[in-house]
Amino acid sequence: QFFFFSCLLVISNLQINLRAYFLLGLFLVILNILSLYLFLLVLKSGKISIYIPMLSFTPFFSAIYSKLILNEELVFIQYIGMLFIVVGSLTLHSSQFNSQTKLSINYNYLNNKNILYILIVSLIWSLTPVLDKECLKYTGVYLHGFLQSCGMLLLFPLILLNSNKYKSTLMKKMDYDLIFFFIIILGFLTAFIQLMALQYVFVAELESLKRGIGIVLSLVFGYFIFKEEVNLKKIFSVIIIICGVNFIINFTKFTNLQIIM
Repeated sequence: QFFFFSCLLVISNLQINLRAYFLLGLFLVILNILSLYLFLLVLKSGKISIYIPMLSFTPFFSAIYSKLILNEELVFIQYIGMLFIVVGSLTLHSSQFNSQTKLSINYNYLNNKNILYILIVSLIWSLTPVLDKECLKYTGVYLHGFLQSCGMLLLFPLILLNSNKYKSTLMKKMDYDLIFFFIIILGFLTAFIQLMALQYVFVAELESLKRGIGIVLSLVFGYFIFKEEVNLKKIFSVIIIICGVNFIINFTKFTNLQIIM
């Protein structure tokens, strides 16, 4: 992301209110690093399918954050759409929660670090787009993307390289050069498109659409690329999610903020 945003600085006017942006931008970098590190810890546990459903609540958290920080208010039917997306996601992953698993998670909830980590990740991922939108009041998309990626590039490797258990993992990942490059491209496109979209829609709308469409596409790719099974539960879950996405899109009021490039 650092390379691509650096290239985009050529067409940026480099306008920034540094006094207003600095602390907010620094806090955002720290949150992104913390959430990424905690998410890697959960991934390392090998039981991500058990904890992923908790990420389905990010649209609701984003709605709360955006109301408190940005004063963005959704209409009632959009909250219903968000509820549909959450229910669809939880239904999709319901096979991971048999009665024994539920009892185990409830009993060990306070002692299960991974549950705490994924909850923190969910709360942070709900907050970061709100802070991104707040930062865009003080600078443009290109410069904001550059500063954030620069902060991540400087600080996050220090965390990984200070831990031996991540050194070997990082080196193994480097062996897959083509996949690694593809992930970098997708990461940049995701960050760039999200920053652009934040200028036109409410944060909660964006998060709901990301969550809903992402889940549907993951099932589509899983079927056509990885030949994963499609059953009635998955079809039912997708229908619920699509209904939720439709509710949100149909009642989205597109705004046009003063854009600084």
